[in-house]
Amino acid sequence: ETAAAKAVAARQAGYKQLGGAFKTINDELKKDAPDMAAIAAAATKMRDASAAIPGWFPKGSGAEAGVETRAKPEIWSDPAGFAAANGALKAEVAKLQKLAVAGDLAGVRGQVKPTGASCSGCHDKYRTPKS
Repeated sequence: ETAAAKAVAARQAGYKQLGGAFKTINDELKKDAPDMAAIAAAATKMRDASAAIPGWFPKGSGAEAGVETRAKPEIWSDPAGFAAANGALKAEVAKLQKLAVAGDLAGVRGQVKPTGASCSGCHDKYRTPKS
């Protein structure tokens, strides 16, 4: 297995954790009595994953390496833009995590949409859609 293939596998696993944690939060919010401990744990996973994202994209781990990836070349050709998109995600996730840990259900509900929008801020520009 090449270094690029390992990098792609690691980032896919990381994004599955990030997405799974966000799904946990959204699923809890649909319940009559959301489990704030589960929401806080999921938000903390999201915080940790969002902070790790820059390390998931080593140079040479894009499609040019011959590995299947939805990562666009702009990740590496526009590092400042990619860093800014990741910074926006980290900021929104940090707000979500603080509210969740504080047990602020209404705050969490209000923060879910901006958090999701910060995910799209990266997906729209730096990830090819599923074919």
